Formats: sequence, structure tokens, C-alpha cells
Amino acid sequence: MLHGNADQSMTVKDPDTASAPSPSASIGSKSLWTIGTYVGSAGIRFGSNVVLSRLLGPEILGVVVIAQAVRMGCDLLTDLGPEQNVVHSPHGEDERFLNTVWTLQILRGLLVSLACLALSPVLAHFYRIDVGVLMVVSAAPLVNSFMSTSIFSAAKRMDVKARNMLELGAEAVGLVINVALAVSLRSVWAPILGIVLSVAARSALTYRLPHPRHRFLIDRAHAAQILGFSKWIMLSSVSFYAAIFADRLYLGRVVSLATLGVFGLAKVVSELPATVAGRLAFQIVFPFVAQHGDAFGTATPARKELGRMRGLFLLLVLAGIGTVMAWSDWAVRLLYGHRYAEAGWMVTLLLVGGWISVLCSLNEATVFGRGAPRNVGFANLLRFGTMAAVLPVGFHALGLPGALLALPASELMRYAILLKAQRRLRTTFVAQDVALSLALLVVFGGWVLLRLTLGLGEPWQLMG
Repeated sequence: MLHGNADQSMTVKDPDTASAPSPSASIGSKSLWTIGTYVGSAGIRFGSNVVLSRLLGPEILGVVVIAQAVRMGCDLLTDLGPEQNVVHSPHGEDERFLNTVWTLQILRGLLVSLACLALSPVLAHFYRIDVGVLMVVSAAPLVNSFMSTSIFSAAKRMDVKARNMLELGAEAVGLVINVALAVSLRSVWAPILGIVLSVAARSALTYRLPHPRHRFLIDRAHAAQILGFSKWIMLSSVSFYAAIFADRLYLGRVVSLATLGVFGLAKVVSELPATVAGRLAFQIVFPFVAQHGDAFGTATPARKELGRMRGLFLLLVLAGIGTVMAWSDWAVRLLYGHRYAEAGWMVTLLLVGGWISVLCSLNEATVFGRGAPRNVGFANLLRFGTMAAVLPVGFHALGLPGALLALPASELMRYAILLKAQRRLRTTFVAQDVALSLALLVVFGGWVLLRLTLGLGEPWQLMG
């Protein structure tokens, strides 16, 4: 039902808020919680990928790549940004506001699932896969929409411990579900059913965090605020999806399902650094900058503290990326077997773009925190434009390696647009980014030199 008054709302409070340390005083410990739990989460996800690659062939994983791309497309193309709205809005802890968010996300989830269902026959014909696969996956947006707003409230309070423990638990449950299905079914239906059941498990787990009494309610004033802010979130999400999944959607049409499956595995591995950066950015950096407002643009202690945390995080990331880039061929053969050997050189090339994506994720969060989502949307729009231009040209000129060059090219475009916005908002960390990028080259070059000295060849030697 509709309600016109947004002022007589109850407030969801954290009983520990009054005694909690300020965000600036605890950003370091919160970052450690975020990174630490993500390492556990990534370990679970990585283990799941290894097990599934041993039980299922590349052709099956190729179908999963397409199904995931279609599912995420239906989801992100109508993204209302519920978490960003709760974090950014001064009414973000009001019960009426939270229930308006909850109701809108369920209505949206229903519409998205119906749209996915309607498009399934056309998309299945285009990609030459079983229509039933896409019809089953169509349920995921609706199932996901029933999650509690508790995780958005945790993000607003910067309660990263509760949020990340929930995500870790969801990953663990997902691992059990996917492995059990793969062992019992040994077909494409194992990962497809695993997608929907894992989403359902995560939605259910969100109700274990403190949350308001959820009920269907749309407050007109709050809804207008949410939709007004969401138009820029939606633009950013559309552009983000187009840039992230354009390679999968394009390659799904021009290469075999087996090759697409190998590429999908390499893409999952190469996206791990950007994923942890994104989690850190939107659980720590975004709310931290948003709470400080315009004052963050000056040389304040908060800005200096964020710079220190950012630098330490990027040092860890560059050490990991540089090492994996240099030894990915050996790691892939050892963990995934000979069927996925070509994923080695793909990981090396994709991680170049992965590093730039890490920098962009952190920079994007500062721009969001300063209340400028349109700049993020524009950056992701040009990112997609670059990806769309380079993908076919690169593929026709150099084959698959040429197509993969679209990722670093598109991330460079995204970085350039975000940098322009950061300079205007006085939140740039460009000197730090350049210095650490050079350090990454040193780490990678050192490992390659060691390989050549030992007669082990280059990590890209299987590139075809």
C-alpha cells in the first residue's frame, strides 16, 4: 500500500552504536575484517571451482558462463541500488524507508524474473543452448529479491564483521550445494540448480542479522528519493554489466562452448582481486567517505588514514597479482588439469586489466561517497564503449588474445574518467596508483626473469 508521510517513521538502531568507535578510528580493523573474511570466501569459491572443473567438462562450464551472464544482465539492467540508497540516505535507518526499499526490490525482482523467462527462448536459440537452462536461472532475481535489508543496514553502520561473516557462511553453504549436485548429477543441471539454490540460501541467511519487521509498504516520499538516486545507479549498473559481461556474451557466439568454459574459468580467477577490492570499496571506503562529506576533499586526518589503508591493501594485491601472472600456467595445470591448460595464459593477460579494475573500484567508491554517481555511470558507459569496440577488432586481428586486450583497454578508459571526477572533487590518489603500478611491473618482471633463468619459459607460451 501507499503512504504519503515519510516523517512519522520508526528507526532501526544498533544498540552498540553509541559506544562504537568512530569509522575513522577503526577503518584499519574493519579493512582487516573485510579482507580476512574475503580470503576465506575466495578460498571456498576457488575450491568449488577446482572441484567442479574436475567433475564437469569445459562444455558444461561454457553453458554456465552464458547462463550467469544472462542472469546478471536481467538483474543489473534494472538495478535500483538498494544498498547505496540505504547508505547514502539520511533516512537509511528508518523502518519505513527500509520497508519501502524491501518492497521495491521484491516488485523489481518479480518483473525481472518474468522478463528473463520471456526472453529465454530467444536467447537460448541465439547461443544454441537448452532453453530449460535459462528458464530455471530466470527464478534467481526473484529469489534474491526476498533478502532482508539487514545487510544494507550493516553496510551503513560499517558493521563489516557481521556482513562478511554472513557472506562467508553463504559461500560455505553454496559450496556444499554445488559439490553435492555435481557429484550426484554430473550434468549441466548441477551448476544451474546450484545457482538458484545458492541464491536462496544467501537470501535466507540475511534474516539472521538484525532487521526491522519486514512488511509490504511503499512510502511515496521515500520511494521518490530512492528512485531519484537510483536513476544514476541504474545507469552505472547497466554500463557496468555491459563492460563486465560483454566479453562473455560476444565470445559465447564466436567460440566453442569448450573454449568459452576455459575462458570463464580464467575470468573467475582473474576477477578475484577486483572482487575483494569492490567489497572493500563499498563496505569501507564508500560509507567512510560519505560520512565525512565535503570535508573529505581536504587534507584531513580521515583522508590520510584512508590513503594509508589503501596503500597497504594495494601492496598486498600487487604482490599477489604479480606472482599469479608469472606462474598462472603452472598453477592451472596443477589444479585444473590438462583440459583447462590454456586458461593459464588467459589469466596472465586478464590480470593486467584486473589490476586497473582494482584501482578503479577504490576510486569509484570515493566518487560515490561524495554523492556523484553520474560520474561513475559515465565512466562505466565509456568503459563499455571501449570494450565493445576493441572486442571484435581484436578478435578478428589476433584471435582470442586480441579479444582479451579489450579488458585492460576498457579499464584504462574507466580509470581516466574517474580520475577527472576525482580531481574535481579533490579526492585523487593518482600518485599512489602510478607508484604501485610500477611496483607491480617490478614484481612480475622479477618472477619472469627467474623463470627464464631456470629454463621454465614464459607464462604466456601456450598463447594461441
